[in-house]
Amino acid sequence: MKTSQPLTLGVRSLCIPLYLLLLFAADTLVAAEDSDPAALATSPGDEETMIVTAHRIKIPASRVGSSVSTIDRTLLDERQSVFTVDVLSDLPSVAVSRTAGFGSLTEVRIRGAEANQVLVVIDGVEANDPGLGDTFDFASLMSYDVDRIEVLRGPQSALWGSDAAAGVINIRTREGGQGLNGSGFLEGGSENTVFGGGNASWNTNRGGVSVNASYFDTDGTDATVEGDEDDGYDNLSLSLSSRWRPTDTTRLSLFSRYTEGTSEYDGTDFSTGLPADADNKSDDELLLLSGSAGITLFDDVWDQSIRITYLDSDHKQSTDGIENAKTGAEKVGLYYQSTFNLPDWASFSSQHLILAIDYEDEDFTQRGIAFGAFDPNQDQNMDNTGYVAEFMTQPLSALSVSASVRFDDNSEFDDVTTYRFTSSYLISASNTRLHASYGEGQKSPTFIERFGFYPDQFLGNPDLEPEKNTGFDIGVQQWLFGERTSIDVTYFSERLENEINGFAFDPDSGLFTAENLNGKSRRDGVEVELRSRLGSNLTVTGSYSYTDSREPDDNGGRSRELRRPKHMAALNLNQRLLNGRANVNVNVAYSGDQRDRFFPPFPANPENVTLDSYVLVDITGSFALTERVDIYARANNSFDETYQNVYGYQSPERAVYGGVRMKL
Repeated sequence: MKTSQPLTLGVRSLCIPLYLLLLFAADTLVAAEDSDPAALATSPGDEETMIVTAHRIKIPASRVGSSVSTIDRTLLDERQSVFTVDVLSDLPSVAVSRTAGFGSLTEVRIRGAEANQVLVVIDGVEANDPGLGDTFDFASLMSYDVDRIEVLRGPQSALWGSDAAAGVINIRTREGGQGLNGSGFLEGGSENTVFGGGNASWNTNRGGVSVNASYFDTDGTDATVEGDEDDGYDNLSLSLSSRWRPTDTTRLSLFSRYTEGTSEYDGTDFSTGLPADADNKSDDELLLLSGSAGITLFDDVWDQSIRITYLDSDHKQSTDGIENAKTGAEKVGLYYQSTFNLPDWASFSSQHLILAIDYEDEDFTQRGIAFGAFDPNQDQNMDNTGYVAEFMTQPLSALSVSASVRFDDNSEFDDVTTYRFTSSYLISASNTRLHASYGEGQKSPTFIERFGFYPDQFLGNPDLEPEKNTGFDIGVQQWLFGERTSIDVTYFSERLENEINGFAFDPDSGLFTAENLNGKSRRDGVEVELRSRLGSNLTVTGSYSYTDSREPDDNGGRSRELRRPKHMAALNLNQRLLNGRANVNVNVAYSGDQRDRFFPPFPANPENVTLDSYVLVDITGSFALTERVDIYARANNSFDETYQNVYGYQSPERAVYGGVRMKL
């Protein structure tokens, strides 16, 4: 368990960014008069910052009514993040649950929802894995080939279907600039860690091709409290994409991404209920493919696109070198979208009507060792067709509104209709933007929840009903100091019916199972996001989230949900020095205490436990030796904080790394 005092460490940790603020205050104040605010704090008139996920087409950020955050390649480079999830965790209402060290199951929750209610899209491919309970394991997503991320919060099923019941994370990979470009890097450090990779791209006005590759290998750390065996991890990530515009009105694209990883993990000592050293391994593979074509007619009035995607996953678990379980999935998607950019009429302008059809077919397989009368070997299938309509308009130049509706025809569950409404209003006189949204979400039970079986642990429930989520948010965004600073404050409230509890005890089998809870789960909270450019060399970003997430309990009331911190905060300072040749970045992240559950040896009842709050400080620095060669270093968990995200599993200690980056 955590040994240091969170308040003391928090104050000590904050001394570093405060020192940087004072150190560079003079430079900041002088340079502020000539600074360019466009990059970090999106101003009311900044039409270049476009959001894709919020409306299925590109829309200026100032017109988006939903709560959305973005991450770009610059921030990833400044943070020197190896895993994409390390940057995601600094955004409002985004909670990360990493079981232990590198390679262990890593889930992302938005506004207290489950991880399988968050849709993850990578270059147009829906990456939620039916073989992992419709979640995406962020342990496998390295940041090296990531170019941009959008995080859309709130129920989005009216646009994106079942997996988007609580939000969407849209990830785009690197494409490169015009001409021939290339870069590479190599780094090493603590736990015998080696990380390296490269990318190359060639682009013209008519198209291009890009390829990315990276390899990560570490001895890891020990996740147990009493053990001494490190759990290693290795990851190979490859991606290839191409784009071509045969004419000014037609376009074609192809995308492929392959990742494979091997992670070592600890078992459970059933005499104590706690993790213990064991020779367990998980071999995981994920293949994503897509091809798309589009055409624009009648002077950009009518745009049509069609996309086909394919997901193939394979997960094998072994103990002492002997395979004992395997799950896998295949998912084929076919998507057609027709967008009408309608002419202006009356006082209305910038109108868009979107009609879409989404078809998805999922296959799930499980193989394992039979346990008594229970046989895990199975093949399951489900398909779904969604019909989408969305209308967006500007009845006033400062007001944008939208309405969306979706009808889902599922092969296994009742048909369902979901809605979404958004609005955004800009008050130019005060540089203030008001935004609000209301949405509905629905999440179909996963194959594992319905049919999964794990000896001595879990038995599926085929009678589960879909979860239904409704919610709204309302917020205000204010630009200050000549639009160099943006502060966005949002209140949200969501209600979830039929929440699925995957830890319900089944007395007939003596195993855990899944069941729908009676009543409604409540999720209420506040999100604050700060983005500021204090001069030409210093940028500051920050966030704070309060999330009260409660589910129905056996006593007729509501209890706090597991692994959802009520309070989360992050502060990042980035300072450029020596005319831009050097860079220093300090990131401070706070996670409040959270509730978890301990399962002692049977027949003892499960116990509710509290995981202590913690503060993590990461410090990075880089220096440009030449225009093409940089050297860099970073210290993760600089104050060697001891903490847990899952009860009984220790997280990584302080680690130091260094490397070199090169470009053509």
